[in-house]
Amino acid sequence: MENTIRLTLVSGISAAAMLFGAGYFTGYKTAPREILDTNVKSAGFLSRETTRVLSATVESLRSENQLVVYRFSGEVRVSIEKTALAGLLNGQQDLYVPATVVYYLDMKDLNEEDVTYDERSKLVLVKLPALKLDDVAFQPERSRQINNGLMTLSAEVVSELERKNYSQARNAFIKMAQQPSIMENARQQAEMNVKSYFEVPLRVVGNPDVKVRAYFPG
Repeated sequence: MENTIRLTLVSGISAAAMLFGAGYFTGYKTAPREILDTNVKSAGFLSRETTRVLSATVESLRSENQLVVYRFSGEVRVSIEKTALAGLLNGQQDLYVPATVVYYLDMKDLNEEDVTYDERSKLVLVKLPALKLDDVAFQPERSRQINNGLMTLSAEVVSELERKNYSQARNAFIKMAQQPSIMENARQQAEMNVKSYFEVPLRVVGNPDVKVRAYFPG
């Protein structure tokens, strides 16, 4: 059995991240006042306005539920064989199928204590929840399937080979999507996205000198 995989890397940013400006400001204006006043922990003295903006941003992100931060796309090739009658009957199927997988942050895991602000250095630190990988989304309408051998004359056998090939393709694609270099790209994009989420509302209320750093612990 042969498994050969060819993948192309594509980065992606969620629609929510592209529209963060309007969403943040709306969240700031509508978030409950008592939450805004108390949510964010401090490493120094906080201005009341900055506290409210940061708290509103935390609530806005938490309401996003799953924040998509990166996409990995490519084509995977897998092959599988089936034999019967001591090898007298055989069949082989090669499957080429494009697929995409997304990386996301579960923003419900972002808590108030994960966001701190040092008034002296004017630095916001955001500790991010773990990066997660969603299920593989295949594009079967763009797939190519090559069947060879006598056994592939049976529609039932072809269907069985296809089912097993897709299972192989899913495992192979997930393995490739977890390569260190690709995971690092996804982490960097996640940090940039969340950094922007916090920076924009701070700029809106007149705090352009406040810096934001989002990071994964460890």
